[in-house]
Amino acid sequence: MARLSIALALLATAHAFTGPLAPRAPHKNALVAPQQKGVRNWLTKLKAAVADPAPVAAETKQDRLAEYVAAKGGTRVIRRVLIANNGMAATKSIMSMRRWAYLELGDERALEFIVMATPEDLNANAEFVRLADEYVEVPGGSNTNNYANVKLIVDTASRLGVDAVWPGWGHASENPKLPRALKEKGIAFMGPPAPVMSVLGDKIAANILAQTAKVPSIPWSGSFGNPGDDGPLQANLQEDGTIPRETFEAGCVHSAEEALAAAERVQYPVMLKASEGGGGKGIRMCKNAEELSAAFPQVENEQPGSPIFVMQLMTGARHLEVQVVGDEHGNAVALNGRDCSTQRRFQKIFEEAPPTKPSGGIARPDVFADMELKAKQLVQNIGYVGAGTVEYLYNAANDDYFFLELNPRLQVEHPCTEGITDINMPATQLQVAMGIPLHRIPHIRRFYGLEDVHGSSTIDFHEVRYPKITKHVIAARITAENPDEGFKPTSGSIERVKFQSTRNVWGYFSVGANGGIHEFADSQFGHIFASGATREIARRHLVLALKSVEIRGKIRNPVEYLVELLETDAFKANDIHTGWLDGILRAKSIAVPTNTPRLVLAAVLYRSHQFVKSKREELEASLAKGQLSTVLVKDLTAFSQTITYEGLKYDFLVQKSGPEVFSLRLNDQSITAKVREQPDGSLLCAFGGATRKVHGLEEPLGLRIICDGVTCLMPTIFDPSELRTDVTGKVVRYLQEDGTHLDAGAPYVEVEAMKMIMALKTGEAGKFNHLKPPGSIISAGDLLAKLELSDPSKVAKVEPYQGAFDDILDIVEEDETAADKCALLLDGFERGDPTTLAKDLTDDNVNVVVDEAAQLLQRYLVVESRYAGRPMDAVVQELVAEHKEDLTKAIDVARAHSQLKQRTVLCQQILKELLQIYANRRASGVDPAPMTLVSALAQLAALPGDAYGDLALLALRVSLVANDEAPTPRTLDTRLFDKASLTRGYALIELETGSAAATAFLGNLSVETPSKLTKPGRGGEPPALFLFF
Repeated sequence: MARLSIALALLATAHAFTGPLAPRAPHKNALVAPQQKGVRNWLTKLKAAVADPAPVAAETKQDRLAEYVAAKGGTRVIRRVLIANNGMAATKSIMSMRRWAYLELGDERALEFIVMATPEDLNANAEFVRLADEYVEVPGGSNTNNYANVKLIVDTASRLGVDAVWPGWGHASENPKLPRALKEKGIAFMGPPAPVMSVLGDKIAANILAQTAKVPSIPWSGSFGNPGDDGPLQANLQEDGTIPRETFEAGCVHSAEEALAAAERVQYPVMLKASEGGGGKGIRMCKNAEELSAAFPQVENEQPGSPIFVMQLMTGARHLEVQVVGDEHGNAVALNGRDCSTQRRFQKIFEEAPPTKPSGGIARPDVFADMELKAKQLVQNIGYVGAGTVEYLYNAANDDYFFLELNPRLQVEHPCTEGITDINMPATQLQVAMGIPLHRIPHIRRFYGLEDVHGSSTIDFHEVRYPKITKHVIAARITAENPDEGFKPTSGSIERVKFQSTRNVWGYFSVGANGGIHEFADSQFGHIFASGATREIARRHLVLALKSVEIRGKIRNPVEYLVELLETDAFKANDIHTGWLDGILRAKSIAVPTNTPRLVLAAVLYRSHQFVKSKREELEASLAKGQLSTVLVKDLTAFSQTITYEGLKYDFLVQKSGPEVFSLRLNDQSITAKVREQPDGSLLCAFGGATRKVHGLEEPLGLRIICDGVTCLMPTIFDPSELRTDVTGKVVRYLQEDGTHLDAGAPYVEVEAMKMIMALKTGEAGKFNHLKPPGSIISAGDLLAKLELSDPSKVAKVEPYQGAFDDILDIVEEDETAADKCALLLDGFERGDPTTLAKDLTDDNVNVVVDEAAQLLQRYLVVESRYAGRPMDAVVQELVAEHKEDLTKAIDVARAHSQLKQRTVLCQQILKELLQIYANRRASGVDPAPMTLVSALAQLAALPGDAYGDLALLALRVSLVANDEAPTPRTLDTRLFDKASLTRGYALIELETGSAAATAFLGNLSVETPSKLTKPGRGGEPPALFLFF
């Protein structure tokens, strides 16, 4: 008891807060010196209230767990643990305790974990459900229905016969009703006793307790109102160790009006805080009365039922904390601490350990040792059991510190402590809950440098210092938030999380592939840690780790932005404070570097690839149903795409110029790119002289594209009179009445998303009318309200882009030959002028050209021999039957035929080139026509139908010249031909069966009578051929 008085007195006198960080004096008469009367009285009551009943005897069953507990002086065996939490907390706890069980006992299944899971968690494929031995489905929706529902937790624990409940952080972890109810059921609570939690776990009660013990307190709504003197409220504890209700209520503000009155006394700026809040929820900074009035209902809605208080905001401070653990035997240890000064909206984003110099921390080692000592004294003398965190505000300018609060639970950032101490914190909670003294826990003995880690010698944690810590750890929280919108929370599916641990980097994720973050979940789903000999080395490791992280899905994440923060001069120099990041966000002084041409091209390539893919799938589905129309084939090779970005509209003409190649036309600029889809759905896009990995996702508000690790939104163009939400959640309340005229940027509605309340603002000025009622469930892109615009002419318009992308190469590097390009055109792709392509078929060896030409003509015939002279539906029906297992092959044939005109022009030019070669055979040195060419020419000449007439005649002419035939016409028959329609230089001759000309025409076909010959391009019986000679 005396030691507690000493500890609190030390806290009261240690390092008075002075200088620019010192709290400003409140309004006169707001603070008076705290009374000493009653201090010893409430300490006595608190000690009595937390005294435990007789310890539970360890089980006698001879198993490794029971043997371990008995050997370490424990009082109970815990085998079955109910995890009364979800997300990161549940995931990390199970992983850590299983790891301990295997490394210490050789059996990771020595412990059984039962988890509570809502329908939303189950549908999101939550990782903690997979890790558990059993799960119990609990009601969904707000956490008051599940993880914060004390009765549900206690009933579930009792029904399932668990030995203990692990509360984690958030939810019910700081509700003293939970340990009290579990104690009545004989179930262990892996945290502090209810009375201790009541007076220290609640922020209001903790402040009353601190100022009663003369601990300097920041001016707050309990700094006045004490009966008799209107001074700071005093903690005259009741028999159960709790603060009287009337005293507690006097420190609260129950309405916006009471909050405004309290703020006038403590002075602005202030923080409006829910005592049960945490993690940035239930807390708002307010610079004036207007902001405070708007913030009160937001805090109420974020933490329903929580008491609320007002506290003066201290600026420029560092947030340092000490990790403490107490056991039921009266021991307490401080396991170093952390620096959590990088925060936005009072929610931590980076954490570091240790917070001391010389590894790169901010605090002087001797000053931080004093902070640790007072933290140990505080928790030991009030009978604290379990893991907790004593938080301080620290003035780096003069090394002053100031007690802030004690969190009676494990914190999210506890792996930082694990990283520098090698102490498994959840496993330590477990062992403390099993009654094992702190000095008997092997991890703690090892941290204190004892060789006999399994020994039983005591450790005076107040006098003995642990060895110097020789490394630094920095952590980054991975959240489902949009840094472009001030870290606004998002929700949705997660397709992929790619993260690779190394010797210096590790991490935890609460979701896996095909998982998700639902609207009732905490926004954090990952935590990445990096260590090094110094802070700078750890920072560099973390930067590299974050750059390699890949997260795909409908959520946004701040990974790219975190890298930019880590690379700032201020962070490198550790010249930051708790308001540093919020200042950056307000000023928008940091942004992820972007390359507009690169992002726009990535977007148009993604949309073009998806467009072609969807059209093919649509066509396949149609053919599979027996619908024989192939009209959609034309959309596979040429179409337009429009990308909107930063107020400009980019209109592209897109052509498919190969299986993986797109040709883009923007104004007068042509850009060629190669696109290949990977098994994970990402695209490898080669353009601008490099290959880039591209991810895309169409959202209600536009296309979210990720290129080279940079994320941006290519917005859909909406009517500015439409007010749409960019988050998924629920409408809480409208801030404006229908018919009200609003200025641009005015808040008009509050929505709840990811347990946060936020206001949405108008983009233009106009008369307001809401469409969806309060309470409506909403998704991103939903229309919430309409504006009758005040001046439509002033609305910013999206202008067409008129320039060119100067830093993008015109073509992709590739090794295509002229024959390759001709082949692609014959396959139905857009490859430019076919006449030019055919003329490019050159080689030093003319016979190579002939061979290539023969192959290209055969490629043409593979398709057209199906279609010539036949009904289209019959051909398509045949293709579908032939390729029913892979309709893409049928579509490829149809696509090629859809480009008949271009393909025919190409073949005609090829034939003309061959004609020149064979007409000058002596000069060219060409060999006799190969059979592949002879066969191709014969088939071309025999193609029926007007579409092939000129091509067939030209093929016959080449056939005659290639075989060195010059037959003299014996009989001219002009009766069946309109001479006016004949091309100049053509004549009619009769071919005799068996002649060289007839053989060239027919190939190896033998005919008995001339009447079986067919005139190319026409039908008919007479044995006459239309040819040039």
